[in-house]
This record gives sequence, structure tokens and C-alpha cells, in this order.
Amino acid sequence: MTDLAKLEAQRAHFAGDRHILEEVAMWADATPSERLAACAALCEEGDRAFARLPQEVQDRLRAIDRFPSDTLALMARAFGR
Repeated sequence: MTDLAKLEAQRAHFAGDRHILEEVAMWADATPSERLAACAALCEEGDRAFARLPQEVQDRLRAIDRFPSDTLALMARAFGR
């Protein structure tokens, strides 16, 4: 399988409803508290992964403007703020 074919197969897999349904199935019976706890655990893991990055990479990532000002203005209008 060529690299392009692999990428296309991955794109098709992750774009499909089947993948999404498989991902959310485990949360169908979860309580809001369980969902919040899982979210917090993922955030903690993200923090640990970020901390393992070289300092120069961390600095570059912190310097990124996550939302351009026009996006923030659009969001403010959309949410009435």
C-alpha cells in the first residue's frame, strides 16, 4: 500500500460515522461526573505530554495566537458578549 493510499484510508476511517459512533459508545451510559473526570484526566495527560517537550518547543507553542482577533470578535457576537 502506498503512503498516499494509507493516508486516504486513514482519512476515510476518521471521517466516517462508524469511527465516531465507536468513539462515543463508551460514554452512552456515563454520568456527567464520569465524563468530567475523564476530561480532567485527559487534560492532565496533555499537561504531562507538554511538559516533556523541549523548552524551545513549549515556548513556540505558547507564543501561538490560538484565536485571531477576528475569530474572537465573531465568537463574541455569536455568544452575545
